[in-house]
Amino acid sequence: MRIKTALAAVLLAGPAAAASQPVELPLVTYPQLPAAARDAAGFVPAGWAIVARREGDLNGDRAADLVLVLKMTDPANIVQIPVGEETEPLDTNPHLLLVAFAEAGGYRFAASNRGLFLRREMPFTGDLPPNEDTIRIERGGLVVFFEYLRGWASFRFRWQEGAMRLIGYDDGGVSGGCVTRTSINYLTGRARLEAGYIDQDRNRTASRRLTSFERPTLDRIDLMEFQAEEAVAGEPLWCENPDDE
Repeated sequence: MRIKTALAAVLLAGPAAAASQPVELPLVTYPQLPAAARDAAGFVPAGWAIVARREGDLNGDRAADLVLVLKMTDPANIVQIPVGEETEPLDTNPHLLLVAFAEAGGYRFAASNRGLFLRREMPFTGDLPPNEDTIRIERGGLVVFFEYLRGWASFRFRWQEGAMRLIGYDDGGVSGGCVTRTSINYLTGRARLEAGYIDQDRNRTASRRLTSFERPTLDRIDLMEFQAEEAVAGEPLWCENPDDE
């Protein structure tokens, strides 16, 4: 998979998906999240539910901070779509991500994002919906992980300069037997690329510099607009054609 984070093409890969047509998504209004709460339940607006929860230190004070993935539960966002001669329900309810820091008596709001999670527009996409494996806290950073029909992607954030900032991005995938992986480190300004066919023992690798050191904050990232490849110098790395050897 090329270094590409506008993942609609990956999400919709596959013959079943190609035969489907996107539905018109019902309009939703996102809630105003509270500035503080005594516990996780206090951050959950009416009509929303917790999908995933993680606790761990994110701001270096050795207290267990809180990360939640929330999902709207409005029945109006469950639409009926045609499947053959019948219809079946499609849940288009949106998700959002919330980060809250521990403090005396509870938690205070730190950051949120609703652009990382694409609302479902059609069935049979092969992507996994947000779940407990979507978020992790590792080495003081927040990792948001996505698994798709033919690949995966992850974003790594760290609390720096008063905000949750993107410090790393990884993706991998398979296309025509060619396995590719990209790892971008926004702190060192370097990217590592790998490519190789499934049935071959050796991979091609390359190290590239970044043309941009911009580290967007968590609240500003939109999956449909974020393009990781724009920050990497040079051409994408693909598998060598065995016929050219």
